[in-house]
Amino acid sequence: MPINALSRRNAGGLKNRILAAAALGVLAALAFAARGPSGHAAGQDALVQDLQAARKTLQAGMDAWDPNKFLAARDQFLGLLVRQKEPGPLYLYYVGLADFRLASYYLASGKTAEAARFTSEGEQYLEKATQADPRFGEAFALYGYLLGVEVALHPDRAMELGMKSFEFLNRGLALEPENPRIQYLNGSYLMYVPEAYGGGADRALESLAKAVALFEKEAVKDPLRPSWGKDEALTYLGMAYIKKNEAERARECFRKALAVNPAFGLAKSELANIDK
Repeated sequence: MPINALSRRNAGGLKNRILAAAALGVLAALAFAARGPSGHAAGQDALVQDLQAARKTLQAGMDAWDPNKFLAARDQFLGLLVRQKEPGPLYLYYVGLADFRLASYYLASGKTAEAARFTSEGEQYLEKATQADPRFGEAFALYGYLLGVEVALHPDRAMELGMKSFEFLNRGLALEPENPRIQYLNGSYLMYVPEAYGGGADRALESLAKAVALFEKEAVKDPLRPSWGKDEALTYLGMAYIKKNEAERARECFRKALAVNPAFGLAKSELANIDK
């Protein structure tokens, strides 16, 4: 090949490489512009911020035992859910978690129609979460707990629903035995199950103590994953100690719960009852 032809070919190749590099540079600049300082896509960063805001609202509802905050959090979670191209298990789970809070509140308030509504809807969202991710033990456990709420609403079906609730709680434990929230849900559930049916203070203490130990080791790095429950586990452990007439241990648990979350109303009230 003649030298000038080779030069022209090299020049043309160099020009193409420069154009390609320039195009890649433009694409990289556009990609960088679409990302936040953390390196996540801007849309993902907004999603994380909105999810954290919804979880904060839900926690505020737990702190004050306020159904309006539970409802507001539920609306926020539903808003996040509809933004997904496909309903992911985490977003389904968070709606189910808000329904669990609402069902618990309305059951404790004697409003059985509202409790039944959110129990049913929560079960539907959590069932979809487990279908989307069959390894999501926490969703199975929360579903099992809601079946336990159904026992209070339908005492005529207590045997059937009670067996199902244990089935799903145990499935959650089998899938994620080191998950502190599953141990907490199991322990708090067992507190209200008669000893004759496998519950009682001793069984609850065992699971709640394990939950507290697991919370001490837990380090949730993914901002989308659940991280709630340490203050609740400590409070319920204290309540289990009260059932065992161990007031000093109970007091210590309530104080630890308030060290984790000074705003947690249940721990405040339980500690005040001991100190009366």
